[in-house]
Amino acid sequence: MLDRLLTTTKAALLINEAQIGICHPDHAMFKAMPLEAQKRGTMGNIAELDRAFRAAKLPVFHLPCVHRKDFADIKRNSLISAMSLKARGMSEGSPETAFMPGLEPEPEDHISTRSSGIFAFLGTDLDVRLRRLGVETIIATGVSTNLGIPGIAFTAVDMGYNVVIPEDCIAGSDPEVHRVIVEEQLRLVATITSKDEVLAALEKRHEAAAA
Repeated sequence: MLDRLLTTTKAALLINEAQIGICHPDHAMFKAMPLEAQKRGTMGNIAELDRAFRAAKLPVFHLPCVHRKDFADIKRNSLISAMSLKARGMSEGSPETAFMPGLEPEPEDHISTRSSGIFAFLGTDLDVRLRRLGVETIIATGVSTNLGIPGIAFTAVDMGYNVVIPEDCIAGSDPEVHRVIVEEQLRLVATITSKDEVLAALEKRHEAAAA
């Protein structure tokens, strides 16, 4: 299934919220998640895919959260939104919005920024830009397993995309919660795989193109 998706459809790598204020243990509002990502080597694994997708001339999308300075478009209708309003972090121009070291966008990459909400597809230009590039399959990476990654997966599937999730390229706040979400939710809508399997499929894609 993975080989077919990466050899017969156009794929794009999506990197969700790989930012200092979310993924760095010293700056994140939720400390458990970046520590878990650190233990799992999540950012380094994403960086390997990042380089491989560029080498394969496939699009890389960075999906940062950057709040307005006045936070005017954030509604206090969820716990996470209320916490964001209280913390007043991740605002435009703040150091927390910077990308994690090693995952900074290159000139050929795409950036789709959202200022409010929880999911990368809602209220952004992500879907339009993917469709203009002819993308049919997305490889979802980044954080978190608790919210952001399921939101991307469920929305993308409903929009008609194929979704691939390399399990070692995402992270959540707790290893057991991560396991349950991956095994009981995400596998129902996405192809669950690993960084190495995606790299191997990209190599097969290269070989097929050269044949």
